Amino acid sequence: MAVTVDISPREAEVLELVGEHLSNAEIAARLFISVRTAESHVSSLLRKLDVPDRRALAARAAASGRAAVAAAAVPAL
Repeated sequence: MAVTVDISPREAEVLELVGEHLSNAEIAARLFISVRTAESHVSSLLRKLDVPDRRALAARAAASGRAAVAAAAVPAL
């Protein structure tokens, strides 16, 4: 049985955009949020998914696939 980590729908959107290698400023512009809010979502995702940096976060986004992101649940490693 796969273990999942619950993330908010907005965090799922941010995770997908990090997976596309967008910067915090680009994510903020795409989602119509402030850069600080984008940074906050990225920080939250790093903590929840227990990854050390954006590169690892982008890899997790790619590994989890769009279906998991859309469901706002990401498989835990």
